[in-house]
Amino acid sequence: MSLMNLLRLKEIHEIPENHFVVIHPLDDVIEEKVNAASLGRMPMTTSVRLSLMALRGYLAIMMLLVLYHVIDLARGIGHTH
Repeated sequence: MSLMNLLRLKEIHEIPENHFVVIHPLDDVIEEKVNAASLGRMPMTTSVRLSLMALRGYLAIMMLLVLYHVIDLARGIGHTH
């Protein structure tokens, strides 16, 4: 018996009730993809919009801090104490 035969998915009725069937996405049935361009804008409440703007600001501040740290490290490379 080959390894591939051992790995093949059993019929659903052969699997005991206390087991889960896990199917890899590449082995699953192909389905039609949703065209995101035709969906339009997503409606957001004011609290969601404020939360997303706060997250955007936080990420911008964190990127600036990383940039500052990199520049600080680069300036320290050329100096010997």
